[in-house]
Amino acid sequence: MADLVGGAAVDETSSIADVIELRLSELRAGKVEVQVKPIGNAPAARQPRFTIDGSKRFCDLVTYLKKSLNLEILHVYCCDAFEPMQDESIADLKRCFGVGGRLTLSYSREAAFS
Repeated sequence: MADLVGGAAVDETSSIADVIELRLSELRAGKVEVQVKPIGNAPAARQPRFTIDGSKRFCDLVTYLKKSLNLEILHVYCCDAFEPMQDESIADLKRCFGVGGRLTLSYSREAAFS
């Protein structure tokens, strides 16, 4: 007998980990709108609003920002308060901390909040 989890059929041979992974991938699917703003003497981004795949990790977003701003060191903050873990998914951050349908992040060349 198969059950439905998040719209996908799951049978008795599926492990709990498989079911959880399937559901998380469904929740993280799609694009996330991100808005970034500089803090202090950090350069302004040419494109302060963009979309990124929700399944991407926070470290991928930081790498993209470093490359687009031409910086080697960059501190990126969520809610002007903390730097998320590098392996956190973008969709999870938006779900927890997004406002108005988008994830707003700030960035700085130096540690701005401690």
